[in-house]
Amino acid sequence: MNDTYSTALFDVVKETSATRGYELPEPIEAYVVMLLTSFVDKPDFLPETFGSALLQLKTSDQAKELGDTCLFVAGVFPSIGERKGLKRRYYQDIGSTSYEMVAGARHPELFNTLATHFNFLSEFIEVTVHSSKHVQSILFR
Repeated sequence: MNDTYSTALFDVVKETSATRGYELPEPIEAYVVMLLTSFVDKPDFLPETFGSALLQLKTSDQAKELGDTCLFVAGVFPSIGERKGLKRRYYQDIGSTSYEMVAGARHPELFNTLATHFNFLSEFIEVTVHSSKHVQSILFR
């Protein structure tokens, strides 16, 4: 992970929290920053189909990866599936379910929180990304 990206994204996440009046728990805030940073240099991250990917999950690592991808897509590209008739809720439901599966295997408090608040977090990420020209220059280069 690039420390420059992490620092910039952390600052923007903090700024979004402050301007919107949100107080994200520190582990959730850190997870959002880590998530955004991890996708900066990851050009081929989309599964062929999200529904099939969910049905084929075998490990908590696969579930975490799918949950992360769904959170990134639902937050950064909320209208990505509209041409195919897929709403943001599709990615939110798959992501939340994936995180629930991870919670059964490791870090239950963190992943249950991510699963429970998935919709809010995807909307928070959308606001964070689209309110900052700096973040857009990092993610959409």
